[in-house]
Amino acid sequence: MNPQDEVVFGHTVEGLLVALEGHLEGPLRTKLKAAGLDLDRKLAPAYPKAQWYQMLALGSETLFPELPAPQAHWHLGERFISAYFSTNMGRALQGVLKLVGPSRTLERTTRNMASGSNYVQVDVERLSPTDYRLKVNDAGIHPEFLGALCHFGTMTTGVKGLTTVVESHASPAATYRMRW
Repeated sequence: MNPQDEVVFGHTVEGLLVALEGHLEGPLRTKLKAAGLDLDRKLAPAYPKAQWYQMLALGSETLFPELPAPQAHWHLGERFISAYFSTNMGRALQGVLKLVGPSRTLERTTRNMASGSNYVQVDVERLSPTDYRLKVNDAGIHPEFLGALCHFGTMTTGVKGLTTVVESHASPAATYRMRW
C-alpha cells in the first residue's frame, strides 16, 4: 500500500474529538486546523495517517502535558476508547465485544482495527487461553496509544485482571503481551 493511501476513517477521528471535548477551543482548535482538521467543517470520510498521528500528538499534549509522551498516549487511548464507544460505530462494536468475550475479542483484533483504518494489521498469537501476543505492523511513534485501545477495548468484555505491556517497538511495528 502506498503511504499516501493509508488512512484513518472519519468516525475514528470523531471518537478522538469526543475524547477531546472541553478542550477543542483556543490553541488546540488552531493546531488541529494546521494539522488538517478544520472543526468548522464536516468531518471527511478519511484522513491521512500522518495527520492522524499529528492529531494524537496534539491531543495527548493538550490533555496530559505533565506526563511523558508514552504515558500521555496511553491515557489518551483510554479516553479515546471511552469516547469511541459513545459514537454510533463504537456502540455497535462495544455490543459485539461484550457478547464474544476477551479471547474472541483479541482473536478479532485485526477485524476490529480494520474498522478504524485501512493500514493496521495485527497478527494474534494465542499462547494459552488467557495469554496473547499481538504483533502490529503499524502502531505509530507511540505504541502505548494502540496498546491502550487493545487493553481498554478488551476490558469492555468484563475480563478481570488484564495486563497489557509493550513487549517491543521497532517503529512503526510493535508487539504487545496481554494476559489475565
